[in-house]
Parts: sequence; C-alpha cells; structure tokens
Amino acid sequence: MIAIPPSRETAPLEWLDDLRESSGVAWDESTSTWYVTRYDDVYALLGDPRLGAQVETWCPPGLTEEQRKTYWRVTEFVDLWPVFSDPPRHTGMRRLLLPLFTPAAVGRVVTALKESVAATSPGTPGDRLFEGVVRPALAAGLACLIDEPPETLAELADCATRILAVGPSETYDPRVGLDAENALDELTEHVAWRCEARRGVLASALGDAMAEGALDLQDATAVYAQLVTGALEPAAAAVARLLEAVTGPKGEAIDLTASLDAAVDEALRLATPFHLAMRRGLTDFTLHGHVIQAEARVVLVLVAANRDPRRFEDPLAFRLDRTGARHVVFGRGRHACLGAALTRHVMRELVVELTAGEVLKELPPLSAVWNVDFGGRFVHDMVVGGVCVTDRREGAGRRCG
Repeated sequence: MIAIPPSRETAPLEWLDDLRESSGVAWDESTSTWYVTRYDDVYALLGDPRLGAQVETWCPPGLTEEQRKTYWRVTEFVDLWPVFSDPPRHTGMRRLLLPLFTPAAVGRVVTALKESVAATSPGTPGDRLFEGVVRPALAAGLACLIDEPPETLAELADCATRILAVGPSETYDPRVGLDAENALDELTEHVAWRCEARRGVLASALGDAMAEGALDLQDATAVYAQLVTGALEPAAAAVARLLEAVTGPKGEAIDLTASLDAAVDEALRLATPFHLAMRRGLTDFTLHGHVIQAEARVVLVLVAANRDPRRFEDPLAFRLDRTGARHVVFGRGRHACLGAALTRHVMRELVVELTAGEVLKELPPLSAVWNVDFGGRFVHDMVVGGVCVTDRREGAGRRCG
C-alpha cells in the first residue's frame, strides 16, 4: 500500500519516479486507486479495452456539504471532456471536432502563428522571448483554430486553467475548487452565447448538435475547455523545455535544422504537461499478480512512464538520438489526443519561424518557471538562469536554483 504525499511537502515528479522504481503497480487504500507507473505497462493499458475512461467515484474526506457539492460539480464536468469519455459519446464528440483539423484549418493556424512571430520578435530581448513571442504566437494560432479574438481567448484559457487547477482528488483544495466552480460558470456563459450565435466553425457545430439534442450546454462547454487547455498549455510547456535545451550548456550540439522532429518529440517527452491518465476497470483482470477489479480506479502515470530508464536511457537528458519507445504524452488508442498531430506541427512551424528570423541566436540560458502539482506541470514564464518551480495552489511559493 502507498500513501499519496501532500504536493506542498514532496516534489511530485521525484515522488512518482520513486514509486515507479519501488513498485510498478501500487495500490493506495486511502483513495481506492491503482497506480501504474512503468512504461511498458502504461503503454499497454492505454490501449487496453479492459479499461474505460475515468469517472470520479471517490470524494476527499473532511469536506463540508457545500464543499462536496462544489467538488462533484467540477469533477463531473471534467468527466464530460471528450478525452475522459467512452464510446459512443466519445466517438460522436470526436467527429464534431474533425472540421478543426482539416489541412485548410491547420494552414490558417500556422499563418496566424507566423504573423504573430513576425510582429512580436523584432526588438524583443532574449530573456522575454517566451512571454513576448512564443506564448502570443501559440495563442494566436489557437484563437484562429476556435475563431475567438485573442483577448477573449486569454479569458477562456484563464477559466480552463482554474478548472484544471482542481487537479486529482488526492490533492483537492476546497479554495481551489470554489474558484474552479466560478470559472466554470464564466466559461459556460460564454459558450452558451457563442453557440447561440453560431460564431465560428466550432460554435456552429456545437450549436447544431445542441439543437438536435445530441449534446447539451455542459457537453459543449466541456469541448471548449478541453480544446483551450489541451491545445495551448502542452505546446507552451514543450516549447519552453526545448528552449531550455537549446540555450543550455549543451545547446550548441542540438542541430534543430537536421533533427527538428526528434527535438519536438524529446521536448514533449520531458515536459509531459499532464501527468496522469485516469481510467476505470471495465472487467476484472490481473496485472503482475495484482487483481484489478471491474469499476476500480486506475491511474496511468504518464510522466513516470516517460521518464522510465528501462525504455529511455539517461531519461532526464535531452537527446536527439533516441530510438525505439515513443513517449505517451498524448496517450494512445481510442482516448489518444485528437490534436496531437496539430501540436507537433505547430511546435515545428514555430521553431522554424524563430530559426529563420534568427531569434534563437545568442539567447541567454533560459529556465522555465514551472507550475507543478500532482496532476500536471505547466509554464508560468521563462527566466535567465536557474531552474524555477512553483506550486500552482494558493499560498505556495516559488523556488529557483
């Protein structure tokens, strides 16, 4: 049996690495959860039909009645996201999103990204490259994808981030939960207006599906939340990890022109923005002698799998010569991220644009200010110098060194 540590007291990544090395399959009695951490097992189970999408069934103890209502409202909303849904609902929602990923749509995203880089890169100092050039470019691409003005996208991203900050139930904070509920109200109001007005490809598709009774407003809001969170923050985190590598002490050895695809995938592996893939047992089965029962809560720890030395030699190093195992950042199988190819393409085009404009030349050593908790890791900013980590939850500080 294991005990989930408080995130403020224990570095989540190191703790999950330790769990992988001590026990590849571990049961936590306090939350009735199985944790699977080694690459081969995680990879296999991501595509295993014996597991379905996670539906939260466990509530943290010690909450008041109002806090419990907030907890269940937010977590049940997150369970509606396409990535956490099973067929046939999952299949229908993915079909609605396909028009966003046509070649013509991707071309518009890339054009918006390039125009943003061209407009922001001249005169931006190297130490402000991430916030001044990279993040605005990614935001411009996403705004084009879902047909939202950049200023509105920032508000939507803030709502989605506040909802996602609830994190896994093991580390639930009622104050964060209340803020997430408020964010959910704000996001729902915006989506209702967009779908009613049929503004853009996404809103039109969702509005039509709602009119036909195939979706309701909460479903449509869940699609918006997943797109905003899943398209912007993972790409930003991976680009930040790539900038750390190319401006670090071994940066001169990284030839982006010859190995750009490998660099993008290595940055994604090392960033692994979403740490966990939540699943539930659909039937009883045995894993390394452990009986996983139907309806059991199963957490596939993506970040531990992506740092598994059994599959990635020197796993914390940025290397372009890796062969064999591929990272599981985007999952696989029927719950694989629909925007995985778009994310890779956008990252690649962004780096090409930065390289062509010689923006990456003579940059100072940059380090990401990581916002970390048990369930994920995202980038707050990049600074010159040492590694920075901050806890996303209220009251926690930042440490650099």
